Amino acid sequence: MKHGYKIFDANRHVVEPRDLWESRLPEPFKAQVQVGPTPLDMTVKGRPMRLPRTNYFDHPAYRAAFQHAIDNGFSAEVNLRDMDSENIDAALLLPTAGLYAIWADHVDAALSTAMCRAYNDWLHDYCQADRKRLKGMALLPLQDPQEAGTELRRCVEQLGMVAGYVSSSPLVNRKLHDRVYDPLYRTAEELHAPLVISQAGGSVLPQMGQDRFESYYAQEAVLDPFEAWLAVASLMGHHVLERFPELKIGFFGAGCGWLPCWLDRLDEHWGGPFGTDAPGAMPPMHLFRTQGFAACDPWEHTLSDVIEEMGVSCILWGSQYPMPDLLNFFPGEVTTVAEDDRLTDDQKRKVLWDNAAALFHLNGS
Repeated sequence: MKHGYKIFDANRHVVEPRDLWESRLPEPFKAQVQVGPTPLDMTVKGRPMRLPRTNYFDHPAYRAAFQHAIDNGFSAEVNLRDMDSENIDAALLLPTAGLYAIWADHVDAALSTAMCRAYNDWLHDYCQADRKRLKGMALLPLQDPQEAGTELRRCVEQLGMVAGYVSSSPLVNRKLHDRVYDPLYRTAEELHAPLVISQAGGSVLPQMGQDRFESYYAQEAVLDPFEAWLAVASLMGHHVLERFPELKIGFFGAGCGWLPCWLDRLDEHWGGPFGTDAPGAMPPMHLFRTQGFAACDPWEHTLSDVIEEMGVSCILWGSQYPMPDLLNFFPGEVTTVAEDDRLTDDQKRKVLWDNAAALFHLNGS
């Protein structure tokens, strides 16, 4: 609790150990995954899982900010200590290496399933450091949507996880509104387990900005919001959420400032002369307000404007710890929201805790 508010960090990352795959993958899958000096240096079936770019684990500024965590292997105990320093009560844990590990067309369904099970078993063990505070998000093998639903069920019912992770990028040329994903969406709806859409820069899958820019700056600036826009258009406007009315979908990594302008534009084209071919039965804005949510970032100063346009119930707070985006705000990442005098106490309570508690069923944990 900070400034009198309970705090749930909805966008917090683990950093997987280098030996995760070697120690947990069964044969013959183990031999198909190699890890280099850091967890991001992965090859799967002989191919790199990340495009060439600076490895932020080696950057001096990153090491200065997170040296203690690095020295202790980003353990659960260090994570909890850093949560304590900001009075963060609980957190949803997203992957780091897992943002790349399975996300390539050359990774077959059997290998992807084995890697997801290995990661999810490891994450379950990680969360045992404090099960009330550390909440797992399942990595899902989208190469086989039926198996992805099965793994989500295992993770929720047997491992106590509260959500599932889905990459926004097309995998084996499938878009998020492809009906091949219906088994996963149906299972998530039945389990009341939200799915979170996000991505990581440098993926070998198609990403916005890769075809326009060579600079890391421009690619990263474009990637998160543009990928979120496309994911929203895919799921809200293509008759997905209408068919799964209890399914909740989150969009993480891009903050929340983009929501009003993009949903306004989607509504304009869905209901106007350009939208006569839209398969969706309900306006995208309505669908987002009832079934969507986004995590605001620690550095955003437009949260009050977003709440005025979108309402407060679809906004959570997330730190992005320990991603390099957080460098200029760590420690102290909660301050911008907690001390924003344009937000009411009720709005702060909902963004910092209540909305997440309802989505991820925290009050019963």
